Amino acid sequence: MHTGKWMLKPKAMTSEDVKLKKMRPIKVAYVELVGPYEKWGSGLMELKRWLDSKQAVCAGLPIGLFYDNPKETPAGELRSEACIPIEGNLEEEEKFKVKELPSGEVALTRHAGPPEDYTKTYGSFLEGLLREGYTFYGPPREIFEEARENLQPGMGIEIQQLVRKGGRKLEE
Repeated sequence: MHTGKWMLKPKAMTSEDVKLKKMRPIKVAYVELVGPYEKWGSGLMELKRWLDSKQAVCAGLPIGLFYDNPKETPAGELRSEACIPIEGNLEEEEKFKVKELPSGEVALTRHAGPPEDYTKTYGSFLEGLLREGYTFYGPPREIFEEARENLQPGMGIEIQQLVRKGGRKLEE
């Protein structure tokens, strides 16, 4: 399992841009990826083809877990996971795995603008949470409307971060 941090320079984000909600655990099939985030959609499509070959029941929208800050980590070393929520049991196979994304309070926002500007939204979002006294654990999650080859951060419909008010930062 990956661990990592996303810390970017803040841009003004208002509290109206961020919502909080409780999330239940989500069972997902996933594949770990290393390399440029712009190629993340290729990994997602590979996972989707594998799930289709296993006749797995998909139970939600694709999720990207992005572990590293692309402003600080070389593109070839960026770690991510392409995830698809599933129902039922599924045997892991080679690089395709199954896990449960944890429940908890989630801060969420949306990226508005061209995909290449997603680091501004992520940075503002995470820095704003820290300023409000939240600690976060796990990587940011980005939810996508559908599985496509060309997907990358900033093209999703929602950005999520597991948070706790105050206390110590939790690591995976």
